[in-house]
Amino acid sequence: MKKLSVFVLLILPAVLAFTAGILHYAQGPYWLGSNVDPEYLYVLSSLTLAESKQTDTTGNPGTTLQMLGAATMKISHALDFSGKDSLEFAVLKNPEFYLTVMNALLVTFNTLLLFFIGLTAFTLTKNIWLSLLVQFSPFFSKNILIDGLPRVSPEPLLLFSSLLFVLILMRMVLSKNLLKSAHLYMIILALVSGFGVATKLTFLPLLIIPLFALPKLRNKIGFLFLTVFSFVLWTWPIISLYENLFNWYYRILTHTGYYGSGGSRIIYLEAYFQNIMNLFLGNPLFFLVWLSSTGFIMIFRWTSLGGEKAKRKAVWQDNILRILASLTVAQLLAVMMVAKHPAGWYLIPALGLSGLMLFLMLLYLQRLGYFNRFHSKKVVLFAGIIFISVTAWGMVDIKNVFMQNLQIKQESLAVYGKVESEYKDYHKFYQVFLSSYLASSSPVCALAFGNYFVNEGRYSGSLQKIYGDVYFYNALNKKFYNWTREFSMENFILEGHGSKIVFQFPSIPEYGDRIICKRGSILHLKDVFKGQPETIYILDGITLMREENKETADPVSPFPDLSNVFK
Repeated sequence: MKKLSVFVLLILPAVLAFTAGILHYAQGPYWLGSNVDPEYLYVLSSLTLAESKQTDTTGNPGTTLQMLGAATMKISHALDFSGKDSLEFAVLKNPEFYLTVMNALLVTFNTLLLFFIGLTAFTLTKNIWLSLLVQFSPFFSKNILIDGLPRVSPEPLLLFSSLLFVLILMRMVLSKNLLKSAHLYMIILALVSGFGVATKLTFLPLLIIPLFALPKLRNKIGFLFLTVFSFVLWTWPIISLYENLFNWYYRILTHTGYYGSGGSRIIYLEAYFQNIMNLFLGNPLFFLVWLSSTGFIMIFRWTSLGGEKAKRKAVWQDNILRILASLTVAQLLAVMMVAKHPAGWYLIPALGLSGLMLFLMLLYLQRLGYFNRFHSKKVVLFAGIIFISVTAWGMVDIKNVFMQNLQIKQESLAVYGKVESEYKDYHKFYQVFLSSYLASSSPVCALAFGNYFVNEGRYSGSLQKIYGDVYFYNALNKKFYNWTREFSMENFILEGHGSKIVFQFPSIPEYGDRIICKRGSILHLKDVFKGQPETIYILDGITLMREENKETADPVSPFPDLSNVFK
């Protein structure tokens, strides 16, 4: 292989790694309110697994990421020869370090695999343009670049699983004797499929691809059985939680709202078809490739209908068309699945297949001799236009996301810095969880989110020892907590703490200038920062409620000189 070809095949993997780096820089630390979910769920559940304790499930199931996180923590901690802290204290004191290492590994895995895909394609086809085309797989949607690279979430592993499918299917297409090696491909596809589904259920539509691609019925049946075995293998840490997990999936399936909320109805037809359209239009390059593939299959299938029966059968026995058809169906099924609860990152497993689909279409045309009818310079020009268009489109998307995330990071860090510097002697309250997924930007708030939301307060005692007294507000149930217990905000104020309370909260209309407590009391707030997306409030007064949940005739003020502020 020429050195120049290897250098060319390194370009797109390098671009992928560079894009991940600049997006991570713009995104900021993982403890920012816009970044904590699901990063801090996984860092603490990975710690639980690393300590050989029963870990909880994030519901994705996500166990593959937990395993990676646990291995990362144990190796990183073992390499720290100072030995000052236990693994638990080391992770709780510096979770950002472990999250950064986990992300670096995820980006490295995807970068190396993308290079190996290009190298394999060039080895098998001797065509640098086809090799580059298949390497474009991660660049056909901004969702892959934004949600599949800078985060510590299932999405980078889903991209990795999708790219593994690309590599395996490409080798199957170019295999000289697929029947002889069908059993090996069956086993490999089952292992990858189980891994993908164990990472996140959104990988499920891709399981139809091996059912098309594998040549014999016994291979297809064997694939299904082995995939179930592989899923159990990759989800072994939560095998005792299967009942909870499947009940969770059942609620999602049978309810119209996100995460099993809403009415008892499988789909909301009034919005479902609009959601399908929005998912396609939100990923225009993905949609164009899918539409081209659909048309390509229909054209060659249609042209075979007028021929002899043997010729029509030969069309579908061709590995290229059969696998291309499976990819097209899988992408459609993915869109139909995601349209129930639409979000662009749910499509990442399907989005990663677009480069392979273009590769297969051009490879099929090459085998039929279509390119012999055109001047080679025109073919190169056509390929160049595709590359330039995809690159330009991606650069515009990345630039917009970079600037948006950079602004959010700067504003969030400014709020956090002001609270830490100007309100040192105040009792600080942070927003732990909100239905909009925007939490306060603070390292302790991020840890509280991960500690309570999945890990059921397992590390509350250790966090109390490390960080001392910190206070949190859960907007979902309107309750106040410290590290170890729920407490009454009314009592906290009446005990004499009311003059030194500051809230670092999202600046959203839900709050306005007040917080309604669980018992009905009203905390009156004063915005002293006027920030976006977060701001700083100080307590301006409280309206207490009696046992029967009625206002007192004379609201009680924690401040002797502020009795006139209550409404």
